[in-house]
Amino acid sequence: MSARFDRLARHDVTLWLDGQGWSGWTNVSIERGIDTVAGGFAVSFTDKVRTGDRAWFVSAGMACKVTLGEETLVTGYLDSVSRAIDSESVTINLRGRDKSADLVDCSALNAPGMWRGQKLEAIAREIAAPFGIDIVVTGDTGKPFTRFALQQGETGWAAIERMASYRGLIAWSTGDGSIRIGNPDSGDVSGQIVGGVNVISAECDQDHAERFSVYLTKGQASGDDNRHGRAVAQVKAEARDPGIARYRPMLIVAEEQADTANLRERAAWEAQTRAARSLQRRVTVPGWFAANDGSGPAWRPGARAYVRIPWCNVDETLLIERVRLVRDSEAGTTSELTLVPPEAWAKLAEPEPKQ
Repeated sequence: MSARFDRLARHDVTLWLDGQGWSGWTNVSIERGIDTVAGGFAVSFTDKVRTGDRAWFVSAGMACKVTLGEETLVTGYLDSVSRAIDSESVTINLRGRDKSADLVDCSALNAPGMWRGQKLEAIAREIAAPFGIDIVVTGDTGKPFTRFALQQGETGWAAIERMASYRGLIAWSTGDGSIRIGNPDSGDVSGQIVGGVNVISAECDQDHAERFSVYLTKGQASGDDNRHGRAVAQVKAEARDPGIARYRPMLIVAEEQADTANLRERAAWEAQTRAARSLQRRVTVPGWFAANDGSGPAWRPGARAYVRIPWCNVDETLLIERVRLVRDSEAGTTSELTLVPPEAWAKLAEPEPKQ
């Protein structure tokens, strides 16, 4: 099962532990997405030829990396190790997640846990630093927060996501152990998904449960000599979703200091992204690579794909929200893709502050 980087086949999934690569897995599942900050994997190996009962030295908590050929998909830690043995075979099952899983699981304990006049990336880096996770910013994160404070028991990821949402931004992981903040939509069309050509199965959903007719945002702003009283105590804005005809209001209260421009952006972002995310397509295609002949890049979240499935009334370019790469004895090697309109993850430009 051991492997070396210079001998890797493009289709090999390799788990790297302490610089040693292991491939030849019986079952593989790797899941990544811009809707989940921590990518994960599960691999297993069964040997039916027992040549001794010596255990492979591997334990939960070990640092690891998962590659497909020379492309890194997950950089993190093993969550669990499960071993089994019977009269005919030995089996080992390994599961792990990106380093960013620690931000998802753990509370942020920064002291004093409050920042004034700091930009989003500066606060995010302080929150992520104890976990050894880098923050990479792509694009403009807007003006500094007047005030931002951690909530009691809040996880590091929840705090970063909360800040990003108030700037119309997305935080996600690309599998290299860092967190990106910006717009995950690369704009690149990486492949085609066409019914009757490379579609094994498809499901197309339209769900209005999380859409509302009007989004109301309220907050408080810091006062000064020119702005005080009701002008800062009752800052509010709203945005409407024309696709929802009946009365369905949603109130969002800003946890940190805000102004009308911030609140207007947040309301518009909620209306736009929720409308786009209500349209979801889940498609299974053969193989792990975007090109039918296997020469293209691996399917990845954040890229786009042209999708034409007449039965689902789909003929458009969509954004790949989530990818699950699977290999097992029953289905073979397949990719399970979740696709949404690009507007589902679009960044809204923040209005320029008045001079």
